[in-house]
Amino acid sequence: MKDTKNKIILDPNYINIKRFGFSIDTLLQRYPDGAPNKIVASALMMTEEEVEEFYEGVVEKLRSIMGVKNE
Repeated sequence: MKDTKNKIILDPNYINIKRFGFSIDTLLQRYPDGAPNKIVASALMMTEEEVEEFYEGVVEKLRSIMGVKNE
C-alpha cells in the first residue's frame, strides 16, 4: 500500500484504478469534464471527504493568491 501511495505522489500519470490501466490519461478520456469525487477518491486512495477538503483548500489558496474575498 505504501508503494502505491508513493507512485500516486511521484508519478503524475499514476492512479490506483485498474480498470483505467492505472493511468490518469485514460481516466480523463472517460471523464473529460471531471470525474465524480467517488472516482477521484478511489484513484488517489483518499476518502471522498479528504477529496472535498483538498479541493476546498486549493480553491481557498487560489482566492488568496488572486486577492478574491469570500462572500
